[in-house]
Amino acid sequence: MLTHYLTLALRNARRTPLASAVNVLTLALGLACFLSAYAAVAFWDRAERGFANADRTYVLTIEFAFTNGSFARPTTVGGPAHVHEYLRADLPRLERIARAALMNPQTAFAAGDRAVRLRSLAVDPEFLAIFDLPFVAGDPDTALAAPRSVVLTRDAAARLFGDASPLGRSVLIDDAVEATVTGVVDPPPEPSHLGRAAAAPLTFDILASFDVRDAVRAVTSSPELIAFMNRNWTDWSVLTYVLLPRDSSMTGDDLVAHLESFAARHVPDEVLAQSTIAFGAVPVRSVLRHGVDEELFSRDVGVSVTTVLWWLGALVLAVACLNYANLATARAARRMRETGLRRALGARPTQVIAQHLLEAALATGAALVVAAAALALALPALDELLGADVGAVLLADPAVWLAVAAVAAAVTLAAGAYPAFALARTAPVEALRTSVQRIGPRRLWTLLVGAQFGAAAFLLALLTVTAEQNAALVRTALGAVTDPLVLIENRRAPTKLDSATLHTELARLPQVTGVTEMAGLPWQRLVAVAFVSDSPQAPPRRVLTRDVGFDFFEVMGMELLAGRTFSRARGEDRAAVEAAAPGAQAAPEPIVVDRAFVEELGFGSPAEAIDRLVYRASSGPVDTPPLRIVGVVENRRLTFRGGGARSTMYTLGTNLDVTVARVAASDVAGALHGIDSTWKRLSPAVAIDRRFFDETFEQAYRTFLRINGLFGALALTAVAISAAGLFGLATLVAGRRRREIGVRKACGASEGRIVRLLLGGFARPVLLGNVIAWPLAYAAAQAYLNVFLRPVPLTAVPFAAALAATLAVACVAVGGQSWRAARQRPGDVLRHE
Repeated sequence: MLTHYLTLALRNARRTPLASAVNVLTLALGLACFLSAYAAVAFWDRAERGFANADRTYVLTIEFAFTNGSFARPTTVGGPAHVHEYLRADLPRLERIARAALMNPQTAFAAGDRAVRLRSLAVDPEFLAIFDLPFVAGDPDTALAAPRSVVLTRDAAARLFGDASPLGRSVLIDDAVEATVTGVVDPPPEPSHLGRAAAAPLTFDILASFDVRDAVRAVTSSPELIAFMNRNWTDWSVLTYVLLPRDSSMTGDDLVAHLESFAARHVPDEVLAQSTIAFGAVPVRSVLRHGVDEELFSRDVGVSVTTVLWWLGALVLAVACLNYANLATARAARRMRETGLRRALGARPTQVIAQHLLEAALATGAALVVAAAALALALPALDELLGADVGAVLLADPAVWLAVAAVAAAVTLAAGAYPAFALARTAPVEALRTSVQRIGPRRLWTLLVGAQFGAAAFLLALLTVTAEQNAALVRTALGAVTDPLVLIENRRAPTKLDSATLHTELARLPQVTGVTEMAGLPWQRLVAVAFVSDSPQAPPRRVLTRDVGFDFFEVMGMELLAGRTFSRARGEDRAAVEAAAPGAQAAPEPIVVDRAFVEELGFGSPAEAIDRLVYRASSGPVDTPPLRIVGVVENRRLTFRGGGARSTMYTLGTNLDVTVARVAASDVAGALHGIDSTWKRLSPAVAIDRRFFDETFEQAYRTFLRINGLFGALALTAVAISAAGLFGLATLVAGRRRREIGVRKACGASEGRIVRLLLGGFARPVLLGNVIAWPLAYAAAQAYLNVFLRPVPLTAVPFAAALAATLAVACVAVGGQSWRAARQRPGDVLRHE
């Protein structure tokens, strides 16, 4: 029986080779997209499997908000540095507790005459007991037990010591603290939140004992500030890991239940009077996925990347299945007589169903082979798009192949079930009538085609929105400065270099045309958010605030709309820079704001906003002094995400950690040589960390290019599947309607009218699909745009563009077949009737 089924399947494929090839190729495209999404999700879901204790390891989370509504942070992986003390006392059954904190992504390390910047983590000794890192030198049981000890990765050891053994050697950290190398490790097993994936939150080059972090802080901060930071309950910078007992005497649910009342038991009453704090815990295997969400979508979107990938991959696969069902249904109409004859000769409905499901299974199997080949070719691009080595996971895990088999079975049923059951239910006498031309109602065909193009329109609209937003980011971020800008990180504690001194020395270079300072690298982190109002009694509004130096707006090329910028000639500005005591400062602190700030607070025109006072909202009972607007500049976005804020105010700061030098475009090489030489002379023990302004933008912008690339790949795939399917469908429909077209032409219908008739029949479901897709695309686009500080307006253009594109694709796919059908001579069609 199986041989008979296979023979019929091959015979039918040879009878309609074009439709069969279209079916296989479109299914292959859909499967390739779905498998790509599955591979990425599988990579993240398999995080930490290389560590023996991963299933028993949890990480604390914190949720924080001021009770007056001035600030709120949703659930975040991390927490205060001192929580572990209370956990040890509360839960002695926990096997291990350890902390990890990022010291700095560009920590300065020196060994002998070598000075480099490395990413360093401060960890407790028990960290190495929880995570069995692959040591190549040293003893993991004692590597971080001694004070001021560090463990290097193999690459970091080579950069600091070359081929010499690093064990027992000293390194100088931030030109302040000496530590001893006690171990060398290979990279952590991937995937991991400690690994090298683009979104891994705790990638490291060096692990340092936690006391090293405290020692570095002691050099940069006063004892009072250090004591405050060490007991700060509003901190979320430290990850606290707990290892549950091996005997299962405590589960993850038990830990979460205990933490529900943790804040009430341990957080001081004066802190709880001003804020709401809640602690929780998540499995360590979910931390990498949290990092992916932060990297790509941020918490502002309210949906995880894995969810989006699943839905988008499933959407494209659904388009492919709908396409198969549509073509198979159209092909089945030609086989109704064959099916009727088989039924008349005694074939049971189950045999007819088995025949068509087998054909669907064969098409799915061929599509899987093509999809696997396409996926293998696309893996490098997928790795770049998602920042992960998904191929290693996809090929190494047997569970992946079981999942692929399950997907193949589901696709076979989804794609082949309707035509199989529809044919099996047709009575033999009806199937043998020559007038039977269609299976199922016309409305179902319309819905199938409409669903295909609705999904394509949804993705095309999102692609247009993300492309518009990305273009706006480039347009508004880089500005109109023609001379390159060089950003130089200068944290005073390790470099021992005052920002004013660096400013003066760089300004002497002939190739440097301007120097200023700012707090933090642009686009690399969320700028601080303040709450301000136009009177002490008015409700505050969320505003971004950035500390800058003199000449900032001139060097950055930001247009002044009204008033003035900060000037050294102004006593009030000098007082702000010198951080005079509040009682000694007679005038309110001067600030410069952007146009959006003026509009948001209702100050009228930029000129009318000059000398207006604004007030910061305080998280406590202490009133803050007012601020006076002295200048208004054009909107300039130096961050992508606004944390809910839409405008910016600039304040004067001192000893800012990023120096910005504008260099002459005619001699960039000479400028960089001069900057490097100046730095080497002023801070010889610390390697310079400099980059171009647009390079910093490109590094951060890559995140949004990934999203645009993701939508683009999926949208174009969905459109390609729909177009190919519509082409094949048009071929079958035109063949099925040959007699009708012949009669119409015999009755005087022109070729143009027949083409319009056929095109109109295919255009209606495409239009219907767009109308259904528009509300869903609008909601998804609005959620995405809400992430940005200054989102582009959501107009009708993306939806009109999606409609125009899908209609154009439909016309191109159907037009040729419609024209061929319209040109046939009536006599050739009706001769044998």
